[in-house]
Amino acid sequence: METPKGHGLRARLADHAYTYCVFWLAVCTLPALAFSFIVVRMTKNLWLRLLSSRYPHLEFIRIDTVRSLLDTHRNQGIINVLLCLQGQMDINQIRAQLLQHVVERRDKRGELMFPRLRHTLVSCWGNYAWDVHPPFRLENHFLLAAGVHRGRPIADNNIQEYVSEIVSKYFPSEQPPWQYIVIPCMSEEAKYYVLVRVHHLLLTGKNSINIGDLLLVRPAASVAPSAPIVDHSQPSPLTRLFPTPSAIPQLFEKINEMLSNTWNEFVSEYDPIESPSVLKSAPGIFHVAGLTLVAGACALRDLTKRHSIERDANADAATNATSLITAIYNECRRRELTVTKVLLSPWVTADPRKWPRRIFSVVAKSLQFAITMPVRMRDEISALRSLHDPRQIPPPHTLTCQYAGLIKLCGRAAMETFRGALAVYQAPAQLWTDTMRTDDGRQHALQTVSLCGRKVTAWSQPVSRTGVERAARALGVSTTDVALYAATEALRAYFEHVSALPPDVVLATARAHTQDFLFTFAEGEGKYFKKSQTGGMVCLTLPVGASPRRIHAVVRRACERQGALAGAWAAQARCGALTRALPSPVARIALNVLSRRYAVSYAEINAPPDSAPRNTLWGQQLDYIIYWRPPQANISMSLTVIQYADTIRMSVMSDARLSPVHAVPATRWPTVVEQLVSKVDQEIARITAEARTQRDTQTISDAPAQQTTNIPPKIKTSLVEVGVVPLTEEEEMTGSLRPPAVPVDSPPPARRITFED
Repeated sequence: METPKGHGLRARLADHAYTYCVFWLAVCTLPALAFSFIVVRMTKNLWLRLLSSRYPHLEFIRIDTVRSLLDTHRNQGIINVLLCLQGQMDINQIRAQLLQHVVERRDKRGELMFPRLRHTLVSCWGNYAWDVHPPFRLENHFLLAAGVHRGRPIADNNIQEYVSEIVSKYFPSEQPPWQYIVIPCMSEEAKYYVLVRVHHLLLTGKNSINIGDLLLVRPAASVAPSAPIVDHSQPSPLTRLFPTPSAIPQLFEKINEMLSNTWNEFVSEYDPIESPSVLKSAPGIFHVAGLTLVAGACALRDLTKRHSIERDANADAATNATSLITAIYNECRRRELTVTKVLLSPWVTADPRKWPRRIFSVVAKSLQFAITMPVRMRDEISALRSLHDPRQIPPPHTLTCQYAGLIKLCGRAAMETFRGALAVYQAPAQLWTDTMRTDDGRQHALQTVSLCGRKVTAWSQPVSRTGVERAARALGVSTTDVALYAATEALRAYFEHVSALPPDVVLATARAHTQDFLFTFAEGEGKYFKKSQTGGMVCLTLPVGASPRRIHAVVRRACERQGALAGAWAAQARCGALTRALPSPVARIALNVLSRRYAVSYAEINAPPDSAPRNTLWGQQLDYIIYWRPPQANISMSLTVIQYADTIRMSVMSDARLSPVHAVPATRWPTVVEQLVSKVDQEIARITAEARTQRDTQTISDAPAQQTTNIPPKIKTSLVEVGVVPLTEEEEMTGSLRPPAVPVDSPPPARRITFED
C-alpha cells in the first residue's frame, strides 16, 4: 500500500517541478518576444515604406494574419458559402440587390464603403498589395451558371459535384478575388443556389467587408417569445474557453462609480462654469490648482473627441504638445483664470486675517472628534457584529456599513485574481503538454498525404437538431460532443475506404462561432462586433471509436487546460498579436510544423435554440446554408458543423488529392448521428415501458385491498416517475447508451393516476 502512495507523491513532485521550470522558461522568453516585436515592427514599416516609394500605385497590406502567412499561389485562403434559396430565381433582382447593398454602397461621406471589391490583389516582394487601377466589371464577378454539369441538368443528385468543381478553381489573377455565382436547380420544388467565394484578405483590414454583406440575408428579427424558452441542453464547451470573472468587473464598475462621483463633486466645487458663485472671492493657491486640473481634463477630452472625428474622416489627426497647451489656455480663459490671479493666489492663501478662523475650526473639529469617538467606536463594533448576523441592521452612518460591501467585493476579486494567476502559472506547462507532448500514435493517411493546394467540397444530409439535443441530454453531454463523436466515426469510415488502418487517435484543432459570425453586416459596429465574438482554439486528441461520453471527457479536459492557447489565438484574431511579435519565417515554420500534427480542423457555427429560418433582402426564404473554412498549411481536411433553424449539417473541405473519398465523412456523419439518436430513443422507450409495467403491476396488487375496506369514496392521487438506471463506471467507459440520472433542473416526466376506492 505504501508503493502507490510514494509513486503518487513522486509523480506530483515531478509534475510541480516540470510546471515550475516551464513557467520560468516562458518568462525568460518574454524579453526576447518584446525585442522581437520592436524589431519586426520597425523593419516591416521600413520595408513597406521602401516598397511604397518604389511602387506608388500599390496599397500594401500592413497587418499579417495567420492565413496571409500561410498563403501560397497554389494554396489560397478562399472562403466559400453556399445558400439554398426557396422560390423562383430572378437574376435581375439579385443583381440589383448586390449592386445596391454591396458594390455601390456608400458611407456617410459619399465614398464607396467596400472599395476593395474593385481592386486587384497582387503579391510584390513577398507582401500582398491592392492595385487600384485595373478596370472593374461586375460581369466578371456576378455569374449565372449554365445549369448543366457534364451533360446533365443540375439537380439535387449532382449539385455537390458541380459546387466542388467550381471551388477547385482559382480566381483569375487579373480580377478582384471574389465571385457571386447563381446556380439554377431542377427539382420538384422551386429553388436555386447561390455560391459566394471571397478571398480572406477582403474580410480583414481597412475597408474590409464582412461575409454577411455578401450573403444578402436579413438580420434576425428580435421578437420576444410569448413564453420563456427553457433550454435544458448543455452549451457547447468550445464557447466557454475563458473563465468569466464576476467580482473583478463589479469592482471596476464600483471604483469607476466612486471616482465619477468624486470628480463631479470636485468640478462642482472648483469649476466656475458649474458654480458661478466660486468667482465671488479671489482664488487661493489650492483653488488655482483645482481650476488648472479641471481645465486640463476638459481640454484633453475635447482633443480626444476631435482626434477621433478626424481619424474617422481620414483627415490629419495629429495631436502635439502645442495644441494641448493651447487648448488648456483656452479653457482657463473660459474660467476667467488669468496670470494675475495665479500670481496672487499664494498671498490669498497665506492671508494672516484668515488664521484665527482656521485655528478655531481645527480646534472645534478636534474636540468634536474626541467627544464622539466612543459613540462611533460602539456603532462600528455593532456594525461589525451585524455582518455575521443578518437579522441585525447596522447603523447606516458607520464606515463598516458604507464600505463592507466594497471590502467583500475586494476579497472576491482577490480570490479571482489568485485563481487567474495560478492558471497563468500552469498555462505554459499545460500548453506544451497538450500540444507537443501529446502521444498521437502512428501517423495516419491525413498526415502523410502530399497536398496539391486545390480544394474539393462535400456536405452531409440534414439531421434533426431536436433529436441531437434529446440524445445529448439523455447521455449527459452537449451537442458538440455528439457531433465530434459522429465526426470521429466518419473519419474512421474514411480510413477504411482508403484501405488504411484507422489510428487510435486523431489530433484536431477545434473552435466555435455564433451564427452572427456569418450574418453580421460590416456597417456600423459590425466589424468590431465580429472581432469581439471571435473565440479561441483548442487542440483535441480524439480517440477513434470512443463513446460520446469519452469524447465529452476529452473535450472538457482540453477546454479546462488550454485557456492560454485559446487566449493567444483570440488575441491573434482580434489584434494580430502573434504575427506582430514573431518574424514571418519563424511563425510560418511553427504553423507548418503544428499543422502537420493537427491535420484535421473542426469548427462549428452555433445558432440559438429558438432560431427561425431567415430571409434574403429580396424576400425569399433561406432553406439552408453551408460554410467551408479552407484548410491551409499542412491541414488536409476541414470539418464544419452548421446549425441552422432546426437542422444540423456537416460540411467537408479537403485537398483535391483526397478526392473522391473526401465525400465519405459527409455521407457517414448523418448516419452515425441518426443511429445514435435511434439507440437513445429505444433505450428511453424501454425504460419508460419498464416503469409503466411496474406501475400497472403495483396498481393491480393494491386493488383487492382497497375493495375490502369500508371507507367513503374519495379520490387518491399517486405520482409514478419514470425511473432511470444509473451507469456504473465500466458502462460509462464502454459507451453504453443508457441515459444517466436526470438532473434536478430538468425534472423527469410524471404520470398522474386517478382511481376511486
